[in-house]
Amino acid sequence: MLRVLPLAFFALLMGAAPPGGNDIVLRDKVELTKDVILLGDVAALGAGVPAEAAELPLGNAPWPGQCRELSRVLVKVRLLSAGFDVNQFQFAGSDVCTVRLESVRIDGEQLVEAARRHVLTFFPPGGPRVDLQLTRDVGPVEVAAGESLPELRPVLRTQGAPVGSVRVDVDVVRDGVRLKRVPVGFSVRVLRTVAVARRKVGAGDRFSRRDVVLAERDVTSVRGGCVGSIEELSGKVAAQDVGPGQIITRRALADAESPVVIEPRQRVFLVVETAGLRVSTLGQSLGRARMGEVARARNLVSGREVVGIAAGEGVIQVLTGAKSDAKQICQAVPGT
Repeated sequence: MLRVLPLAFFALLMGAAPPGGNDIVLRDKVELTKDVILLGDVAALGAGVPAEAAELPLGNAPWPGQCRELSRVLVKVRLLSAGFDVNQFQFAGSDVCTVRLESVRIDGEQLVEAARRHVLTFFPPGGPRVDLQLTRDVGPVEVAAGESLPELRPVLRTQGAPVGSVRVDVDVVRDGVRLKRVPVGFSVRVLRTVAVARRKVGAGDRFSRRDVVLAERDVTSVRGGCVGSIEELSGKVAAQDVGPGQIITRRALADAESPVVIEPRQRVFLVVETAGLRVSTLGQSLGRARMGEVARARNLVSGREVVGIAAGEGVIQVLTGAKSDAKQICQAVPGT
């Protein structure tokens, strides 16, 4: 007797003592896989306890990751409410049973990684470098266990391109049912290698290689396409002042004007080119013209006005459509 009594007392404290005929032995803790807690889930019932008492609901199971405590007093109240005579039962075991819902834990790192990969799908492979900074920590979540594992489905909640302040909701889904929604916030920056002014370039000034350097910069909030190579600046002038360290955009560029190659009343060469023949004669320009512009001049031999294109310094290419002018120039040159 001295050996049996301590063992029985120890088992009673642990909530594991075998129930007698009318005993209701409350367990110390249980883990469930369902939403409603029944008496049979939290207590061992003796053979003399009515079978329907095992199906007596005691309340809802806790949320995943949470605990709920059911006391012996609550069990008695539920039995009385259901019409049972609690005096016919012997209550033993724990005073309070701690109930947990069997759950699956999803680490915060998994949620953040799913959101990060989703944001990156909006940027083409081989495109700009994208820097994502988490705006606040994301902790682990727990969802109820099930026959199948939950999956993560991120959804972008930010309007427009995912740059600047971006929110992604990561839904934890099982069999098409959303179990949990976790918001994940990022600060998203887009970085490109762009042309940056090394010194001030005034409006109307031509860009030169010594004025510009290529460097990686944050272009998230830059309006207009950024110049990505030195070659793009060839033949361009600044449409507005560009300060040192400023990213050069295509909106800040303008085509440089062609140089003036014909001045008024300048002696010029009037050139005509035909199949296998190139002849020229002297003329006097009738106005100023830049390279490639239409230029007018007077043929000093015939005295007639001719029309052509400014083709170089003091050179006018007479338009081949002006057949009479071209013919006069050819005739003015001996041997043609």
